Parts: sequence; C-alpha cells; structure tokens
Amino acid sequence: MGLKNAWGLGSFFGFSGSMLLVLWPCFLISFICLLGLILQYSRHFGVVDNLIKKIVDAISRLRGFGIILFFILLLLLTYCFLFNVSLPLVGEMPVISLFGNLGLLGAVILSGTRKMKPALSLMISFSIISLLLVIVSYVPEINSYPFSMDWSEATRFYDASLFFSSQIYGKSAPLPALDPTRAFLQALPFLISSLPIWIHRLWRVMLWLGITFLAAQSLVKRVKLENRWLRFGLFAWFTIFSFQGPVYFHLMVVVIIVLLAFDRNRLGRSMIFVGLASLWAGVSRVNWFPVAGMLAAVLYILEVPQGDKKFWQYWGWPVMAVILGLALAFGAQTAYLALSGNPAEYYVTSFNSSLLWYRLFPSEAYGQGVIVLMLTASLPLWLIAIWCLVGRTRAWRTLRLLALLSILLALMTAGLIVSTKIGGGNNLHNLDSYLMILAVIVTYIVFNRFEVDDLTIETKSPVPILLFVLAFLVPMIKQGNNLHPYQVMDNEKAWENVRIVQELVDNIDPEDGEVLFIQNRHLLPLDLIKNIELVPEYEKVFLMEMAMSENEDYLNEFQTDLKTHRFALIIMEPINLIIQTSSDAFGEENNAWVESVAQPLSESYNTVLDLSENGMIIMAPNK
Repeated sequence: MGLKNAWGLGSFFGFSGSMLLVLWPCFLISFICLLGLILQYSRHFGVVDNLIKKIVDAISRLRGFGIILFFILLLLLTYCFLFNVSLPLVGEMPVISLFGNLGLLGAVILSGTRKMKPALSLMISFSIISLLLVIVSYVPEINSYPFSMDWSEATRFYDASLFFSSQIYGKSAPLPALDPTRAFLQALPFLISSLPIWIHRLWRVMLWLGITFLAAQSLVKRVKLENRWLRFGLFAWFTIFSFQGPVYFHLMVVVIIVLLAFDRNRLGRSMIFVGLASLWAGVSRVNWFPVAGMLAAVLYILEVPQGDKKFWQYWGWPVMAVILGLALAFGAQTAYLALSGNPAEYYVTSFNSSLLWYRLFPSEAYGQGVIVLMLTASLPLWLIAIWCLVGRTRAWRTLRLLALLSILLALMTAGLIVSTKIGGGNNLHNLDSYLMILAVIVTYIVFNRFEVDDLTIETKSPVPILLFVLAFLVPMIKQGNNLHPYQVMDNEKAWENVRIVQELVDNIDPEDGEVLFIQNRHLLPLDLIKNIELVPEYEKVFLMEMAMSENEDYLNEFQTDLKTHRFALIIMEPINLIIQTSSDAFGEENNAWVESVAQPLSESYNTVLDLSENGMIIMAPNK
C-alpha cells in the first residue's frame, strides 16, 4: 500500500497496528534472535554455546532421518501454501519467512551430518529452498481455465500461432512484431492441432524453467568447479538470481550460446557463435543487440591475460566481437522485418514512446522505484566483487578492470533509460543484460577464475558468509513475494461462457461484418471458438503498444473501422473511461488506452453481453 492510499486508514506507510497481532510469530523469532545476540556478549554465553552444541549433536544422531524430516517439512509447507491450507501457529507468517526459517533448520540438519561445514550447509539448504521457490511460483500457471489468466497470456499464445497461420486459420497472417523469438519458442505445441490449453501453459512453464536451468548449468560448466555441492549452489543461485529481472527465456538463449561456445583457444570458432547469438538477439529485442558481443568480450577479458601483448593484439578480438554482433543483430532485424509482412514502423515503437523519468524513483507504479530495486538486486554482488578485489587489483592490467566496469555501467545506464519508457518500469526486466553479465563477472571473481597478469600476487580471497547469505536472501525474498497459491477458478462457468460466445458468433451474418477479438484472441488458434475468420489487426497488447507510441496512422485506421462499424461483434475487456494521474499506478498507460481505444470504442459500440467475471465483454455496433 502506497502512502497516498494508506492515508486516513489507520496505517502509516502501509503498516497498521493490527498487524502486530497477525505477525506475532515473526516478532517471537526476532525476540529469540535478539536474546541470543545479547547472550553472546554476556557471561552466560558459555551456557548458550553448550546448549547449541548439544542440539547439533542430537541432530547428528538423526543421520539420514533428519534429512528426510527436512524434506517432509518442505513438501508439507509447499502443499499447504499451494492449496491455501492454514497451519497452526504459523498460518499468518509471510511465506518467505516460513521458507527462510525452514532453510535455517535445513542448514542445522545438514551441518549435523558432519559431512559438510556450517557455511556450506547453509548454502546447500538455501539452494534447495531457492529452486523450490522458483518451481512453486510456476505451478499455479498450469491450468485448464479457458480465458487469459493475465494481461498478456492470450497475446503470447496468439503470437505463437502466427508461425502456423496457414494451417490454423486457412490464410497467411503477418508474423508477430513484438518478441518474435519468444513466440517462436512457444509455437511448438501448435505442431499438434487442438491440444488443450493446459498443455500450452505447461510448455510455457517448461520453457521458463528449462532454459533458465540450462543457462545456470552453462555457467557452472564454464567455471569448472570440483566440489559438487559448490556446483549445485552456483546452479541454484544463478537460477533464482535470473528471476529477479526476470530474464525472459527467449533472451536467455543468447547467454547460453555464448557461455557454451566461447573458447579462448579457438577465437575464430567463438566468433561464429557470437554471430549466431547476435542473429537471435536481433530478432528478439533492440536493447539486446550488443549483448552477445559484450558477453563474449567479458569472457575474453576474464579468461585471457593481457601479459606483454600490445594494445590491438589483445583488444582487437573483443572490439570486433561487439562490432560484428551489433552489425549482425541489425541485419537480422532488417531481414525479419522484410519477411514478417509488417510495416517498418511497427518495429520502432520503443523509440517513439514517452519516457517517464519519475519511475526510476519511488512511485505508486513500482514502490521504491527502479533505481532502489536495481541496487537491492545487484548490491550484494558488487560488495562481494569489491571484497575480493580490494588490495589485489595490481594482479590485473588496469584497462581490463576498467573495460569490465565500463560494460557493466553501460548496460546499467541503458537499462535504466529503457525502464522509463511508458509501459515499462514495473520490474527489472529491462536491466536483464546488466544483471546477467554482473553475475558472470562476480562468479569468475569469487571462484578465482579471473586470469591474472601478475602471477606473483595472490588473488584468492575467502568471502564472508554474511555476503553469501545476502546474495541468496535478496533474490529469495523477491521470489517469495511473487508466490501465490493455486487459483481455484470457476472452470464450469468459464466453459459455459465460451459456449455462449460461440453461439453469438454462430448467429452473426457475415454480411453484417467481421468478428474482432481484441481480448482473448487465443480462443481461436486453440480451437475453443470455431468457424470464425481471423482478423489479424487490433490485438490487445499490440493495440496498447500503438496507443503508447502514439502511432497516429494505425490508431486512425482503427477508429475509422469503429465508426464505419466494420465489425459485427467485438470481444473486449471491460471498458474503463476514467482518466488518471501519474500518482496512480500506470496512470499514463491507462490514459493512452482510454483516449485511443476505450473512448472511441464506447462511442461506436454498445455492450451486449457482460462477462466481467471472466475479464471480457461482447460489444455490437450502436444502432
């Protein structure tokens, strides 16, 4: 709750006194921790220390049973959360607090086995919790509910279907203009016709998890750790760290290609794969054009010492990698533009949109603001890097260190600027490339894989356990806050409404006009609504993109089609005509939609069927 909304509700900065009663378990745990801290510096600490040792000894006697108990508790907590089952005593505790304390218990149990040190036990326990949090966050998305479950889900399914438009719709349609590689990856289930919607949702979850896991494994393989538990810890940490953006799975493909294919001993071959990754990036997203080349340059700088090489003898390859990557990315976008069947202006909307600089700072749209949340996500890594490098920087040529710093600052600055674009700023996904390269650099530094120029200087430095815990806790808390139980949807009512929509469509005379699905267009390619000809224009997310970028030609054509009653029926989300201010969450986006879409639509069409419970209305022309 923001300060504006909390005013006058007995809350201060969103905190009400009644929460003291709800959160009593948290205060109890905090009190116990505080008491332990006080006793640590008192003459009674010896008693406490002996008590702790006795507890650990007792746990060690449990042996394998203790680990089994830990996993039973973990599965029980997961089940209760997913299906909204309240547990005695802890039912009101925040989810992340429950999982976090269970992680501490797991660390004690693992440490009690005497097979690993306490610090490693803590890391492994947090790794298990981290992976579980990631998986659990996606389980509720696998659902047979027929309508769109979020703002863009229907769009993602529809865009994916466009790669098989001739087979699905009986005619060719333009390829997707927004995130085409994401649509391409999600298109695979359309190879088999009439698959149920839950299969498409399952495939999307598999893409999110599978590709992110593959990226994590690529980094683990790259740094060649001997200890299997360290490999597991790095895998888990990189996975949950990636979801802080999040880093979208179609963009993670670029990271995977470069991490797996770069070879400092075969730079010519490496350049080929940098080119392939850049081609993929060029079709994916504009702000990822340089990322393949930059990541390859970072790996080169980290793995290849400069030694006595002259400037261009050393720096020629990374400079060429960035230049070639950019050129191929631009070329790939140009080629896709020509093949897609879309006008060129569809691909430059990002450059025509308004920049809302206030979203970098605390706002109703994104709480603390992008800058604070970016620092929160990345500060633990910066602290770890600084700890490892301070006093040892003479081991590397200054220019190598400056090059790494410059790449990070360039990506961070670009990400912050893009985050101010209208329609953005509600998460850190525009800082994804910055987060990825920062993670790679810090991983190399921590595990002493940053090749030195001066072999006489010792660079290995143990990292304080507190910094490791912080690096795990920050993304864990972020992921925990994103969790939500499995939604109990009224599927019976929803499928009945699908039948009603089908009846309305069947009763339309083709001479009266076409049927336009602005909302829930995925019903067509998934064969949930039949016997209707596709209208490729005016899909909701793309229509919103045109409204935010103020594409007058596109919007004028849309409004003309409304005035001339081109469409006999329009399937739309419920109409909102309220103009908002910048103090409202996403007020500018709301106003762009109201002025360019909702208002013109309400002037020419009336609601004939209200299915608001499913986020949808049916509109027909005014008489």
